[in-house]
Amino acid sequence: MAKQTVLLIPLFVIAALLGCRTTCAAGPAAAHDAAQGAPQIPEHEKLTYEVRWLGFPVGTSTASIKGIKQINGRPAYELEITARTNDFCSRIYNVEDRYVSYMDVQELYTLRHEVYRRDGRYKKDAITDFDQERHKAHFKNLLNATEKVVDLPPRVQDIVSMAYYFRFLPVETGQRREFFVYNNESVYELLCVVDEKVSVRVPRFGIREACHVQPYARLKGEAVKKGRANGFLGCDKKRLPLIGIVQGPIFTRVIAYLVREERPS
Repeated sequence: MAKQTVLLIPLFVIAALLGCRTTCAAGPAAAHDAAQGAPQIPEHEKLTYEVRWLGFPVGTSTASIKGIKQINGRPAYELEITARTNDFCSRIYNVEDRYVSYMDVQELYTLRHEVYRRDGRYKKDAITDFDQERHKAHFKNLLNATEKVVDLPPRVQDIVSMAYYFRFLPVETGQRREFFVYNNESVYELLCVVDEKVSVRVPRFGIREACHVQPYARLKGEAVKKGRANGFLGCDKKRLPLIGIVQGPIFTRVIAYLVREERPS
C-alpha cells in the first residue's frame, strides 16, 4: 500500500461528518444563526468506523464527544477524532493519530485545537489556542517549543469543530454555505452544499436515508486538489455520519463505514 493511502485515513471522518461544494450563498455569520435552530449536540457520543482501502481493512477511526470542559473561562464541547492502522498495515506504515478540539458551547466556534500525530517516522504534537475576539490563533509546537501567531477571519473553525458544527446545522438539498477553517497553521475557505438525499446501505445498520455531501476547499484563492472526499450523513435527528470516502492518487480509494454508535442510556 502506498504511503499516501495510509495518510488519508484520518481524513475519512471529516468526509463523513462534513459536506461541501463550490458557489456558496451564506457566510459564517448566517450559518451561526441557522445553527440556533439545529438539533441539540449531545454531551457524550462515540462513533467507531471501519476503514478499508480498495476493499481491504486497514484500520479503525473514532469520533467522540467527551463532555463539556472549561477552556479559557468558557464552557466547551470536547471533541476527539482518532485514527489507527491495524496490525497488518502497521507493519508497512503505522498511523496513530489523535485530534482534539474544544468548541464553545454558546458561540459554536473553536477555542482550542490539539494534534498528536504518529505517521511512520513523522511526529507532530501541537496546540493552537484561538482568540476569536482579537482574531488570532496562537500555535505552539510541543516537540520543539516553536510558536507562531496566525491572523484569523471572524468565527473560524478547526477541521474537527467544523465537522461537528456542520453536522448539526439544519440542512436542505441544494443548501449552500461558506466557512473558514484553520488547519496546519493556515486558513482555508470551505464552500458547502448538500447535493441530494439518497438511500444507502451501511453494514450493520442496513438501509438508511442520507444526505450526500462533498468537500471542496480553497487556500489563498487557489483550489485545493489533493484528492477528493465525500460522505453520507443520516437524515434523522441524530445526523450520524454513515459513510466517508476519500479518493486520492491512482489506486487510492479509502472508504469508512460506521460500525458502532455509543451514547449514554
